[in-house]
Amino acid sequence: MTALIAGAMAAVFALAPAPSSAQQRIERELRVDGRSRSYIAILPENVSSGKALRVMMAFHPALGTADFMEKTTRLHKAKGANNFITVYPDGFRRTWNAGDCCGLAEKRNIDDIGFFKAIMADLSTIAPIQKKAYITGYSNGAVMVYQLVCKVPGLVAAAAPFAATHPMKNCASGAVPLMHMHGASDQGSPVEGGYAKSAAMKKSLGYMTPAAEVVAIVAKRNGCTNSTTKKSEGSLGTTCTFYNQCNGNANAILCVIPKLGHTWPGAEEAKGAMGDKFGPARPDLNGSRAVVNFFLNH
Repeated sequence: MTALIAGAMAAVFALAPAPSSAQQRIERELRVDGRSRSYIAILPENVSSGKALRVMMAFHPALGTADFMEKTTRLHKAKGANNFITVYPDGFRRTWNAGDCCGLAEKRNIDDIGFFKAIMADLSTIAPIQKKAYITGYSNGAVMVYQLVCKVPGLVAAAAPFAATHPMKNCASGAVPLMHMHGASDQGSPVEGGYAKSAAMKKSLGYMTPAAEVVAIVAKRNGCTNSTTKKSEGSLGTTCTFYNQCNGNANAILCVIPKLGHTWPGAEEAKGAMGDKFGPARPDLNGSRAVVNFFLNH
């Protein structure tokens, strides 16, 4: 990846908003490595308090958009989300370069780590923010989350990827709390690893490391020393595997959600042919609340 983000990385074409007593939605445009990039930010009620705010960033799936991720997850509406600036970035041609995945972003070697850093730099011109971001992502967005955990762990406060994994090879050292969510009936990115059952998604995502394997890798990086335990996560309707006694409260958690396919927990099932690719939905759950709760505890 190119590192040319200094200087030209943050030519911004939106003015900082005026303080308000309610959440504000703003759209920002940057230049990163000579390309125009954009993101949506939801500012909390206390944006003008002067306190360093937490940033929660949500990466959309391949072929998705920032607007799609905002409407699908509604993270900024989850209980406790007003403690964060919630950010929905737009990928390059609707994809993220997560090392060995995915689409045009990978083929053109787009500097999405640089984009992440540029967003954080731009947000700091709007309000004081904490140095480390809380990051979540869906499918290709989950692989991007793991790429950040792998390459720049010092910039990540906690991570909550959903529905895809990462080989976690050639990573920088650093402990990052992790909650990995995965549908037990995911045919696009099977929780047991391997290739998607759908030819289109097989080409898009490629081989996926088993979820239990990648969470165990992160747990080892985090210095977790105990055997795994189980704990119920009501918002996800499942029982999760926990790695505890880790460095700096950097626990690692695997939540495999029954009767859920490649669809964000809490979202409605995709209509038409797309529903066949993504599998069953669980609109009865609240994945976004589980993510926010995890972040608030770290």
